[in-house]
Amino acid sequence: MSPTTSTTRTPVVPAEQGATTSTAVRGGLRTLGALLWRRRWTVVLVFALVANAVAAGLVLADREYTASARIAATPQQDLAPSPASYDDLLGTVADVAESRPVLDQVAAQVDGRTADQLRDEVEAEVVPGTVIIQVSVSDTDAERAAEVANLIVALLPGHDASNGTFDYSVTEQAVVPDEFSSPNIPVTVLAGLVLAALLAIGAAVLSDRLFRTVTEPEEMGEISDTTVLGVIPKPSDWEGVPAIDVWAEEFQAIRALRIAIEFASAEDPTRLLVVTSASGSDPWAGWTEINLAAALAEVGHRVLVINTDRERGNVHPALDAPGEQGLYDVLGGECSLEDAVREGPAELISVLPLGEAHLAAPSLLEMRFRGLLDDTEDDYDVVIVHAAPVATSEDARIMAIHGALLMIVPSGTVHPRFVKRAADHLHGIRLRVLGSVLLGVRPARRSRRAARMA
Repeated sequence: MSPTTSTTRTPVVPAEQGATTSTAVRGGLRTLGALLWRRRWTVVLVFALVANAVAAGLVLADREYTASARIAATPQQDLAPSPASYDDLLGTVADVAESRPVLDQVAAQVDGRTADQLRDEVEAEVVPGTVIIQVSVSDTDAERAAEVANLIVALLPGHDASNGTFDYSVTEQAVVPDEFSSPNIPVTVLAGLVLAALLAIGAAVLSDRLFRTVTEPEEMGEISDTTVLGVIPKPSDWEGVPAIDVWAEEFQAIRALRIAIEFASAEDPTRLLVVTSASGSDPWAGWTEINLAAALAEVGHRVLVINTDRERGNVHPALDAPGEQGLYDVLGGECSLEDAVREGPAELISVLPLGEAHLAAPSLLEMRFRGLLDDTEDDYDVVIVHAAPVATSEDARIMAIHGALLMIVPSGTVHPRFVKRAADHLHGIRLRVLGSVLLGVRPARRSRRAARMA
């Protein structure tokens, strides 16, 4: 029989698993990098605070100076104990250098120090591989540190713990140190940098969770599970209509939004587009609706813009008509649609203001909006509704049943969880969400420079 050979197999990690792990690590680093960049001012602030704290600590901390003296404890020639015995005896002698009797004698000869204080300042140890004992003394006074170290090595033979086994001789006197040993600036600075990095990451993560807002179209599309149809710069004039001004910075973005909406609804056209914000803190309420209407009118569409927002009084001036008859007066039968509609800010645009909404029952909108929409069919190609924010009102959902919905997300003002919550609710009740728009994005520097050159 041949001998049996035992073979140990090393487990092999599949290449795909290794690649997946590497990809996950890179993805995590990219995510962390993006988070730190979003919260870069928080990171800078933390580093600045830690740097100031470290600098203040270094300035205010007491300077300590360390002086060292050495004494050799050489075994006598006529004695031959084992090397292990020598090591034990040397350690005992080093302990004696820190003992109370020695420190009491030193304290009696040095001004300003007690034995208890010296116990914290004195350290004695055997230099490895030698018979030399090093006595180190740290003190805020450099001269006193050298004086104490020299006194200890001078007194040590008088407190011989070896019972005559060793002959003592001072090999190195302590000298007054020129530089302080504590605080250790390089170590302190390095520790400060590590602490600042950890605190900065923690503060960035915490602030991102608490105060993060949606500012990027990619993130908005992922969170809301919608197609981002437009990214519009921050309006330079909230009361203006840049859609009719070819030199306006927002002109191209509004035109692109109009084209995107036409493509998105090409297979299933709709006359009604309900526009609502994902946040009640939208600072540009009604601006998108008016400018989208102007862009549609530019290509020949007859557009009616209706203000149904009872939640906010501050809307674009083109939709604001306090004291005049409007939507709720028409729904309540107080006047006809023709009497309530007024001219908009550009040709082919008409506006139906809110009217006396506070006198009308909220259920009027739900009961009679479909009839109102049918009444507009002969006179208008497109009806755009400015609705209350989806987070605070059901109006947008009620009206969007008869058409499609466009969700506006004000850049830099809405936390991602609110966007996701609003989008989940819209998708959950099976509304037709045409897409979303990120409004108020800071223009790129290149765009601003190009605009100035133009």
